[in-house]
Order: sequence, then structure tokens, then C-alpha cells
Amino acid sequence: MPRTNRLAPLGRTLFGTGIVLVVLRGLTLATHMPGLPVFWYDNQPMWIVLGLILIAMGWMILWRQPQFESEHWQPSEPGRRFRTALLHTKEGCHLCDQAAALLHHYREWIPEPQIVDIESHPMLLEQFNTCVPVVVLDGKIRFRGRIQETLLQRLIEGTPPIESV
Repeated sequence: MPRTNRLAPLGRTLFGTGIVLVVLRGLTLATHMPGLPVFWYDNQPMWIVLGLILIAMGWMILWRQPQFESEHWQPSEPGRRFRTALLHTKEGCHLCDQAAALLHHYREWIPEPQIVDIESHPMLLEQFNTCVPVVVLDGKIRFRGRIQETLLQRLIEGTPPIESV
């Protein structure tokens, strides 16, 4: 399920209008274009500022990311999918924090992960030094680095529920 932004049409409109205002204002600074109303020429800096504000507002709307793809996503079959979950992390890793939050969001289908700091385990540090977070489910490495939420959903959907939790 792709990330959706219900305000995207508004963001595109604001962003596009801001670009048009700035470009048109830039063109008319050099030449007087016939057919434009007089107020267009009266307060020239106002149009540039308004255009930049519209561009910034459109940018913020278009490129904001919802925290999770779907607050109401559910697999076709209910139930827990895995018996164990490990999350290998490193101190100060923002991707690790995002991974922990994402796994917590899907806790209905994945057990709460045991957090393992690789810096306190020399063998793990050598193995995963530059590719944390690492998600291990039932002893199998499933994700390294950034966790794609869509792939996590597909993994949950494609794994049959376990009989007993």
C-alpha cells in the first residue's frame, strides 16, 4: 500500500502557483508585459515574497511523510507471525529508533523485539557495524538498514500465523 498524502493536490497547486508567481515576476522585472493589470507593477516585492511563501507551503505539504503508511492496515489472517524478534542497534542511530517504532506499531503480528546493542558484543559489531538496524525474526535476518514498511507488511501477509503464541 503506497504512502498517501490526501493534501497532495493542494500542495501541488500552492507549489505551482508560487513558481509561476516568482517566474512571472522575474520576467516582468526586465520588461513591461502588456495585458497585466496595473496592481501587478505597484508592489513588486510583494509578489516575490508571496510566491516564495506559496512554494514553501506547497513543499511542506507535498514532502511531509506520514509516520506510518496505514494506521488501519491488517493482514488477511489475524495472529502472531513469529516467535522471536531481535533488533540489533547502535547508540545514536536514528534509523534504529525508526525501526523500533515501526516494529512496535506492528506488535499485533510481530513480537516485541529484544533490543541488542551491537557495540556491547564485539562479534556483532564486526558483523553489523555499518548496516544497523538489523531485524532478525525467528533466527533469520529479514531487514538491514532502513526498514521498508511495505516490505514488512508483505512479510507479515506472506507468513502464516503460528499455532500457539
